[in-house]
Amino acid sequence: MSSPSKEVVLSTATQAPREADVVVVGSGHNGLVAAAYLAKAGLDVLVVEAAPTPGGMTSTNPFEPEAPGFTLNEASIQASLFRTTTINDDLELSTRYGLRQTVIDPAHFQLAADGSSLGLWRDPRKTAAELEYFSKKDARALLELYEVIDAAVAMGLPMMQTNVMQPDIKAILTAAKGVVKNRRHLIALGRWMSSSQVEAVEESFEHDMIRAPLLTSLPFMPFDADLSGWSLIYLGVLSKYGVAMFHGGTGSLPKALIAVLKDNGGDIITSSPVEQLLIENARCTGVRVRGGEEIRARRGVLTACSPRTTLTRLLPRGVLEHKKQVAADHIPTRKRGIADAKINVALSGRIDMSKHEKWRGDGIDLRIACNCYHTYEQAKAAARACVRGKVPDAIPGLAQVTNAFDPSMSPQGKDLWWFWTGLTPSFPEDGWDVARKQITDSIIKDADEYYKGVEDLQVAVRPLVLPDIEERFWAIDGSVYHVDPTISRFGPNKPVAGFAGYRTPVEGLFLTGSGTHPVAGISGMPGQNAARTMLKQFRLEDKGGRLGALKDRLRRERRRAALVDDPYSSGPNDPFPGQE
Repeated sequence: MSSPSKEVVLSTATQAPREADVVVVGSGHNGLVAAAYLAKAGLDVLVVEAAPTPGGMTSTNPFEPEAPGFTLNEASIQASLFRTTTINDDLELSTRYGLRQTVIDPAHFQLAADGSSLGLWRDPRKTAAELEYFSKKDARALLELYEVIDAAVAMGLPMMQTNVMQPDIKAILTAAKGVVKNRRHLIALGRWMSSSQVEAVEESFEHDMIRAPLLTSLPFMPFDADLSGWSLIYLGVLSKYGVAMFHGGTGSLPKALIAVLKDNGGDIITSSPVEQLLIENARCTGVRVRGGEEIRARRGVLTACSPRTTLTRLLPRGVLEHKKQVAADHIPTRKRGIADAKINVALSGRIDMSKHEKWRGDGIDLRIACNCYHTYEQAKAAARACVRGKVPDAIPGLAQVTNAFDPSMSPQGKDLWWFWTGLTPSFPEDGWDVARKQITDSIIKDADEYYKGVEDLQVAVRPLVLPDIEERFWAIDGSVYHVDPTISRFGPNKPVAGFAGYRTPVEGLFLTGSGTHPVAGISGMPGQNAARTMLKQFRLEDKGGRLGALKDRLRRERRRAALVDDPYSSGPNDPFPGQE
């Protein structure tokens, strides 16, 4: 029986140990998930974090010095894919370590200028019922689309929860079962997955109230790019598992994970940027942190930062063979034309959304959900402007009032407004100092029509655009995804061929984080999968020593080589006549 939930007091080591079994670079939630699993397996684990506070993009910290008394989620806010995993139960985060999460339902609203709105409920039938007000045809089409998307989740999710290069047999069988069960949807699924996002949306829907949020909230690939239709799979996760928020902010997740780590003998140090990976005899044996101190890793090093950072900045040049180094150098982190931005605004009073709440008449506090309020055409126009290097006239995104869910995040009667967008230019033509102000002013001006008071009640504004995200979170090119989320960079190509499956060509060096299989966002799956991969590798080493690990590596290399036999030497090829 689990022990009662206890208050977690977060502290970090003041001095780095000189060695550990495993050194984890980065304390984002994926690094901490992996560290917790490894520590529970009996390994001595040390997490090394560059920033003064742990948590990475799941950090929750005081909004100081700008707005004393306010606490903000510095980047992420809602958890969806995390709820698809076994992490919470495996690590007893809720039962022993106080992690609390509440499903937000509806998770999103599309707000219109006339005061109307559409709620995106967990139950698609409820969403369809609201959608009938705007279009009966779209309501029917929504339920039909959900059937296809639910089929995709049943087939794809099991393969997201395993090592893509060496999938667990149970995951394969579960995915196969999903294929058999949903075989009647395979043709529709193939069409949807191969289409562009705008094609998928326009084929199914005619009304802006459903079209707009399916672009605004899911700007992963260019909207008109082939194969970008996969983005809509989020709807399947929303309906089957729900979207939740953590009590006390997203930082409650890393806080609980650190408690698991410490309870199992692990530790974490902060304000310790890793400057170089240590390589001896072609094996990664530790890290060197700022100031020159070296920390040795007896079993391995796991980096949870961007794979490109690991392979091009931390790993000494010359360790990787030329072709692999070139592949690592070209991992895409800023090639979509669009980039993310985040704005936090502390207010001296409460936002007024009575116009839209009165139209609904159901008593829902619209401040709690993450809401969209731009049109479909504005979303398309914004993406086009970004590619040209221009700040869009209107910048679509998601808005939320954090303290409406958790009042502890701000002083009583004072709101904390959160906004995220994936539609700002990667390379603004006028530079980032100009673009930052244009982006901030545009977002706040547009928002005030729907969140009355966000413009007039400002106490403090903290914008984070691409260079700010890079500086604050040590994220190369300010990429919150660590690798551009294009379909060509998923599965065995994530982050790049030859480095998928959490292992690297360098013995003792492993990868995790948002830039590894399967996806970014608050999921923990990359961390969970990486830990399982490392433990499997360590068991091989323990069973047969380094020779056992070498045999396993050679076996994997032979298996890969068998897939690329010389295609120009096969088939009958008799000698010329008379030369037999």
